[in-house]
Amino acid sequence: MALMQASIEQLRIGHYVHLPVGWQQHPFLFNAFKIKDQQQLDIIRHLDLALLTVDTDKSDLPLAPLLQGDDPVELPPAGHSPAPSHATETALFDDKAWRRSLRSADKAFGQSMLDLREALGALNLKPDEGLANVAQLVRNVAARLREHQGPLGLHLIRSVHSDILLQHSLNIAFIAMLMARELEMDPLAIEEVGLAGLVHDIGELRVPSQISQKRGELTRSEQNYLNMHPQYGLEMLNQWQAFEPRIRQVAHLHHERLDGSGFPLGIKGGEIPPLARLIGLVDYFDELLHPRGTSQPVAPNQAISQLYKLSQKKFEQPLVKLLIKLLGVYPPGSLVQLSDGVLALVVSTEPTQPLKPKILPYAKGQRSEGVPLIDLREDERTIIASLKPEELDDAQRHFFNPGRRFCYYFAF
Repeated sequence: MALMQASIEQLRIGHYVHLPVGWQQHPFLFNAFKIKDQQQLDIIRHLDLALLTVDTDKSDLPLAPLLQGDDPVELPPAGHSPAPSHATETALFDDKAWRRSLRSADKAFGQSMLDLREALGALNLKPDEGLANVAQLVRNVAARLREHQGPLGLHLIRSVHSDILLQHSLNIAFIAMLMARELEMDPLAIEEVGLAGLVHDIGELRVPSQISQKRGELTRSEQNYLNMHPQYGLEMLNQWQAFEPRIRQVAHLHHERLDGSGFPLGIKGGEIPPLARLIGLVDYFDELLHPRGTSQPVAPNQAISQLYKLSQKKFEQPLVKLLIKLLGVYPPGSLVQLSDGVLALVVSTEPTQPLKPKILPYAKGQRSEGVPLIDLREDERTIIASLKPEELDDAQRHFFNPGRRFCYYFAF
């Protein structure tokens, strides 16, 4: 077996590759396989790996040098690896500044929770005022997005909040607005995306909380009641004449799927408005993290893997790729193991380096607030595996304090 280290640019259909990431981080059945078509090659390139391994003996063609005069690098025998260097000689990462950014994000998310709660609470008695406050919340966030130059990722929000519907609505709005920014939508369109995200589940206000927030399995009648929330949402927004018709459509159609398997109408493909497809995708991602009833939640990185498998069938592949680019292969909230065995919590990601997030490493006997964060862009260690919260021991669980819900805000 002749193993060669190669860059993504050197890969071609017919090369036999070994992916340096866990099976949860890609949609392929195995970590080692021969690239059979352009789609597989595109997915590997989307993983944004700097280097991977090619077995030239099992490949259909040789590994060409990337540049004239440069030779592929042959890897050392299996089992041999150099001692990891935990940081570059000149670290550029400012731990204190990044912690200030995390605290600022936590505060901004909490204020958004208060603003949205107040706005929705005013809808029955003062609908015009409540709707105006919802719109103002979105305008404020959109203004900050316009002011920020360059790539923008997401922070994990660690504060404990109690209102599930508000958390869910803010998650959808913020992630969808970041996608709209990446798609280079105009400022008004980004605001509309945010509005659609905030009100997409507004129909749940008509569903009794003992159903919408039930921890156990829903009965058939309860599930049918819950499935009425898209219709309720459309009726409520029409009654208030709230926002543009395309935003009202999102409240009605965000559970529709490209293959016709969604509800309430069972429409498919191009029948689903583009904005409803976008919000529906982000909504589904959040539902994977926070399922209703007795369904088991999945870790953020596992949700990413499931989205890969559903692309083109239920959701548009370009939108799925964009969402994964923004969230990273290990979205904030993922528990991971590094190549030196250290456990860590992903706290921030950015789209330029989806495999190199900022992490909080576990330090036995210390408080998490006093442990320096690590930027994997400046560290030679890599992520080799992901963990579930139940795999942590008591000390690790206390250190990371994994919450019941994953909330996100922009990494300004």
